Amino acid sequence: MALFQRKTQFIDLRKSPRHEVHYPAHIEIGGSPTFLNCVICDISALGAKLTIRDVEHFPEEFTLLFRRRCRVVHRFDGQIGVQFVTGS
Repeated sequence: MALFQRKTQFIDLRKSPRHEVHYPAHIEIGGSPTFLNCVICDISALGAKLTIRDVEHFPEEFTLLFRRRCRVVHRFDGQIGVQFVTGS
């Protein structure tokens, strides 16, 4: 007899693939001058999973702010292409 029953296989129905990350970010709520800290756990073109404090009292909408260190990889016709720099 098994102690744990295996639940049905999880099927990922997301429209765009998620990429696991561990990236610090900030949350702005309603134009407040102070930001809340969070960590982006995974991210896709359409959404993300965040680790935050006080999940129970969190508003339905907010602005997610995160900075990424970038390196220019090409310049052409008033535009630049960048690569995200990993590490420090």
